[in-house]
This record gives sequence, C-alpha cells and structure tokens, in this order.
Amino acid sequence: MINDSFLDEAREVPSTTPMERVVAWSVFRSRADARKLLEHVYLAPGQGLVGGYGRDSVAPYWWVGVQVQDVSQWGNVTAVHKRGRLGD
Repeated sequence: MINDSFLDEAREVPSTTPMERVVAWSVFRSRADARKLLEHVYLAPGQGLVGGYGRDSVAPYWWVGVQVQDVSQWGNVTAVHKRGRLGD
C-alpha cells in the first residue's frame, strides 16, 4: 500500500513555491484524483513521491510530484515536466 499522507500536508505546488529537486508534478482538484495517480507512478532509485495541498482563487487543489536525490542526473534541468496549475 502506498503511503499517501503527504497529500494532507499544506504545501504549495512547486511552480508557486519552488521545492528543491522536484522534477515532475501534476495538480488535481480533488484528493481522490491525486491519490489515483499514485498507483501509476514508477520511481527509479533515488526518487520519491512528494506533494500536498493548497488553495488558489478558484478552489482547493492537491498535487503529486517526484523528487530526485540529484537533479544534475536528471539531465536538462529546464526539461522539468509540469502538469496543472501554473505548469500548463
């Protein structure tokens, strides 16, 4: 079973408040939808799931991301994948 407790932490999405070494994230309008993504994320060694929740001018949101130990091994650091709020 995947630990999803990080979804209950108040934490802005990385495009609003940069978070060190987060290279990919997706934003959802419900916790349930964010939780569904967890079953489909495959992590390589040195990678972990991060995320949280916040609120914008429309409604609450939840986000799920991948944090790497060494962003220089990611390759082109400008090729960070962002999907959702402020990352489209």
